[in-house]
Amino acid sequence: MTRGKRTKTRALEVRLLREGIIESVHSAQAVVCDDRGRMLYVAGNPETSTFIRSALKPFQALAVTTTGTLERYNLTDRDLAIMCGSHHSTMEQVRQVFNILWRCDVDPSALQCPIPPGKESSLQHNCSGKHAGMLAVCQQRQWLLKTYLEYNHPVQKLILSQVAELLQMPEQELILAHDDCNAPTYFLQLRQMALLYALLSSGNNLAMERIVRAMISHP
Repeated sequence: MTRGKRTKTRALEVRLLREGIIESVHSAQAVVCDDRGRMLYVAGNPETSTFIRSALKPFQALAVTTTGTLERYNLTDRDLAIMCGSHHSTMEQVRQVFNILWRCDVDPSALQCPIPPGKESSLQHNCSGKHAGMLAVCQQRQWLLKTYLEYNHPVQKLILSQVAELLQMPEQELILAHDDCNAPTYFLQLRQMALLYALLSSGNNLAMERIVRAMISHP
């Protein structure tokens, strides 16, 4: 890992040992940057691109913290935390997602994440909290529920605009695809992902600070 360079460096190696014997070696790339986008540590190629997938959840939750949705439905930091994470579908977690929807007067059948194999409801999908957050925003803004995962739906356009603003790039340059849970996700460079998380942890944005506090309090 190299400090302060913006060029490619050697990737990290993660070695799996079994009783002291190397069983397998895995290559990993990493970037650490500050909230101005200055790269502090680089391993591998900082411009390597991949889908951010579930790591996008805290930034999708910005739609909840910036629209008055939390206050409108008296949602708690615990509710916000489950919107930001991939849960294990415990009874407590499923009940919590249900309660978010109940307080927003949204039927659980509105969830469009898949029903996991061997399960009975979309509430049991590990992304159901994120989806409940999107539906809560839609309900608060009186946006159509049944199309909330379409790229041109107002809630997805809101999320897109907020992420583009954080990255200081035109919205049309963000590349989208649907994640396994059916929600849109973005194809980003590692340095862009690092910038998002540097901004999240900077303490310079009240809406993001609320998200950080929720995640730390309810991991």
